[in-house]
Amino acid sequence: MKPIYFEIRNINAIDSYLYAGNLFVIFDDYHIGYVSFDYIIHLLRKVYPLYDNILQWAFLHNDYTNTPSGRLLLGIDRVKNALDEEWQNAQEDIDFVIDYNQIASNFTNIGELSSMPLDMRLYAMRMYIACQNGLYESILTPLEKTKISSAPIEKIFDSKVVAVNAKCGAIAISADKEGLFSSELLDIDSNIQVPDRALLSQPSYRSDWKDVDLLSYSGSNQFNYIRNEAEKTRKEQSYYYHMRKAHEFRRITQMGIEVTDMSPLLENLDIVDGDIDYCFNSGNSAFIRLKDGSFFVTDFSKRKNGPFRKDITEPQKGRKILSSGVIPNGCVLSYYDKTVMYKGNESIELSSDEIYGFRTYMNAIQYRSLITINHEHNLSIFSCEDFNPLPINNDDLSSLGRVRYSNVFRRSNVPNISDRLLSGDDLPF
Repeated sequence: MKPIYFEIRNINAIDSYLYAGNLFVIFDDYHIGYVSFDYIIHLLRKVYPLYDNILQWAFLHNDYTNTPSGRLLLGIDRVKNALDEEWQNAQEDIDFVIDYNQIASNFTNIGELSSMPLDMRLYAMRMYIACQNGLYESILTPLEKTKISSAPIEKIFDSKVVAVNAKCGAIAISADKEGLFSSELLDIDSNIQVPDRALLSQPSYRSDWKDVDLLSYSGSNQFNYIRNEAEKTRKEQSYYYHMRKAHEFRRITQMGIEVTDMSPLLENLDIVDGDIDYCFNSGNSAFIRLKDGSFFVTDFSKRKNGPFRKDITEPQKGRKILSSGVIPNGCVLSYYDKTVMYKGNESIELSSDEIYGFRTYMNAIQYRSLITINHEHNLSIFSCEDFNPLPINNDDLSSLGRVRYSNVFRRSNVPNISDRLLSGDDLPF
């Protein structure tokens, strides 16, 4: 199905990030602000009251699809067919555009940068911004509902940073040609401490997670595999429990137990590294385009009948990929003049012009089906929900019990069950 989307016009944002009920924005003058995402969706619902429930599901509660109760409900054909029809009607009818001037007074300013931002990540109630002159951090504190207070934005690493990533209490910092640095959350009230010595001395331009291990990319088709050590945690043991994503029941205790190149993983796939044109990763799912133009998703496991593989139909093979992101059952690729979503072996064009960048939220709970795209003057927000919950092995829902989700402003009661169901990280589509 085609996504439902809307636009915020004349916002002049060079980057944006959905987190904890808010839309965070870096404007073109480098100041940072946020606005309640619920408020934005409320405006959309007021214009289209007929689709009130489907809009809330699409943009605010798409986590329900992968709860046990949601999976059971969507297993009823008539229910799923009705939802599919309602979604299609909404997609065809909704043409929502809001001007930034209408909502500007609702934004809260939380600081300003002195250098060009290159990436941002919000994690465990902290904001990390990778800039031309270093990595910045701000500690966020929940106040009420979606309101927060922000500590001053402080530089914590004094070198060019092009990408930042985080999971299970660990922060991965891609510092361009200086390599990959890492840190961990030790104190909820203090900034992280970045060691002077790089974890990996080879260039690092981006990183992806493979469970708790890390892939650091030194090019579009080259990566190093960094094996990490992690331990299971209980909520009373984890110092950042009330701030973290509910499905993280592990904490990385040591980064870089072993560092290898990409060869061992590719051997399982029967691929020679010289044949790869572009690759990226999410959990155990590897997205690989070969130089012969074939593009597919696979995992890193060797099976009796060969590795799992699912081809993706790319309309114009061989075009240079500028950036990539993963969504449930698919991915998003940005080329020079367009951005395309590949989902269920169908390609859907999301943008027909050059963009500043886009974001997907596969590791989030509430926003895992959303895509945000920053254009020169506008911000587009898509929901690519398809009411097809991700499969899990031994799918006995009765054994999973009841799962509740909550945002970071309420303590979560999610039991320590089936990380695969909650995160989707280990599930190739």
